[in-house]
Amino acid sequence: MKNKNILFYILLALLLTTVISIVLGYHTFGFTVGFIFAFLSLATGYFYSMKNREYMHQNYHADYVDRLKNNKKI
Repeated sequence: MKNKNILFYILLALLLTTVISIVLGYHTFGFTVGFIFAFLSLATGYFYSMKNREYMHQNYHADYVDRLKNNKKI
């Protein structure tokens, strides 16, 4: 197992734990694990988007300007 897949397996385990516990009737535990899963998922998406400029909303304009400069339209 590679190191970069560990986070994926943790999120998958949390998702399965959430669904199984809610189906079995352990709603409080399922919702608690679900909130932890949601927080980790959002945090992971945010940090990966910070690493990749294409997914950041604030850099759409910078990307547009770079593309125009590369095409010699400015």
